[in-house]
Amino acid sequence: MSIDAMEPLTLERLDRSAGRAPEETAQSSASKTLAMLEAISKARGNSFGVTEVAAHIGVPKSTAHRLLKTLEKHGFVGRSGSRYRVGGSFFELSEAARWSEYGELRDVASRPLNQLFERSDAIAVHLATLSGRDVLYLDKVTRPAGTRLPSRVGGRFPATCTALGKAILAYSPRSTVIDVIGQPLTRATPYSVALRKQFVDQLARAHETGYAIEREEACHGTICVAASVIRDGEAIAAVSLSVSTAVVVRSDEGSLDAYGRLAVKAAAQITRLLPVA
Repeated sequence: MSIDAMEPLTLERLDRSAGRAPEETAQSSASKTLAMLEAISKARGNSFGVTEVAAHIGVPKSTAHRLLKTLEKHGFVGRSGSRYRVGGSFFELSEAARWSEYGELRDVASRPLNQLFERSDAIAVHLATLSGRDVLYLDKVTRPAGTRLPSRVGGRFPATCTALGKAILAYSPRSTVIDVIGQPLTRATPYSVALRKQFVDQLARAHETGYAIEREEACHGTICVAASVIRDGEAIAAVSLSVSTAVVVRSDEGSLDAYGRLAVKAAAQITRLLPVA
């Protein structure tokens, strides 16, 4: 959203603003600050200016500058001239993530993920959970200078475009599935599923076999197989492995079943390692 596209300042808007309760103003400021933190986290080491971040979160430059000054004061951004970068406080937050609701899951999954990576000779293996209509990546194992994939720890991707999302939704309540597919399905590539019936059929198949398959729906040149981590009959996360499409074509489709069994085994191992709720 650009600054030019923002709603113009009018008497009506001023009246609305004047009538806001203090708590509403506080909530608005908090929302803007959180939106800026999210935008900064996506910079991935690149520097950014006030104009860029203001356009990204849809606020005036003056507001963006004020928020950046506050974040700079608390160490969340550093400044070099007119440019900003991610600050050291983000590192402290990343350490605190170990005690988040997903920290324990990530800890117990570490060994099964590494074993899956070695046994499958995959491009990468992932651990993710469902967050809204996206999968949230909790961990990733890959080789240095390996094939680049559109995934990163802490990042998100449309659930319907991933084997991870399909594996989780295959063992999720009906209401959760409806929430995810209630809007048009996102298409990350031309191969992404766009029809709800086709997607629901894939969920049924995943429930039947125990694993889900995604063929170049998230990234060209890769096929992904995933299995869900089950607790009390419902998926709380999923484990996936990504392989080159060329490898599958050379070895025939039967290899996908072998990959599926490996993913199921890793997911089951994580389930067993989870402490009793």
